[in-house]
Amino acid sequence: MKLKSLFATGVIVTSAIVLIGCNRGTGRVGDAPRTVSATSDSAWQEVKSSGIALQFPSDWKLLDVTTKEFDSVADKVFGNDPKFESARNQAKAMAKQGQIKIFAFEPNVTDNFRSNCNVLVKTLPANYTIEQIGEASVAEIRPFVAAGTQPKLEYTSVDSGKCAIVRSVITAPNPAVPQYVSLGFVFVKGTKIAVITFSAMLSRESEIRKIADKAVTKFRFTD
Repeated sequence: MKLKSLFATGVIVTSAIVLIGCNRGTGRVGDAPRTVSATSDSAWQEVKSSGIALQFPSDWKLLDVTTKEFDSVADKVFGNDPKFESARNQAKAMAKQGQIKIFAFEPNVTDNFRSNCNVLVKTLPANYTIEQIGEASVAEIRPFVAAGTQPKLEYTSVDSGKCAIVRSVITAPNPAVPQYVSLGFVFVKGTKIAVITFSAMLSRESEIRKIADKAVTKFRFTD
């Protein structure tokens, strides 16, 4: 089953964005056409893009990143370590192919880390169950987790159906990227998969989990 690098790409994107910061430019990734609208709760906004919809806090900012920046920083995050070569190359390819749809950031920085979310949308070559995708995601994320920790897989049901959640503590080879907690939410509809990755400092895990849970509760495929 060739699901490799879908979930790890979310981790690489987070690590890369930490180093990129909030620059803008041309030739961008994460700038798929999107609409942003208010919700019945003034503290939240709904973002629609590429056949999906989900919510973010109203003060979170959407960010566009240049392809050149992403390629350069993805190399800096993992260097020449052959263990990460396949995932790194796949992440760069997915960025160029426009499969990374959304970057969103909270407004405040904690210990040089801004809590964030990235959204990947891709069409798979065949139908897979959410359980198959969840198990593949856990296997894929293991090389990235902090020593002495393991990814945790769970499932939940939201308005749009069953969702796989993978929680992990990430340590990137580049020491400039601080250790952080990653919460990956995986949805599948037919051959379409959406991977929504929220990340924050470990000290803020409970806060980011509350935000992530509310954000994905209203997640849906729109096509």
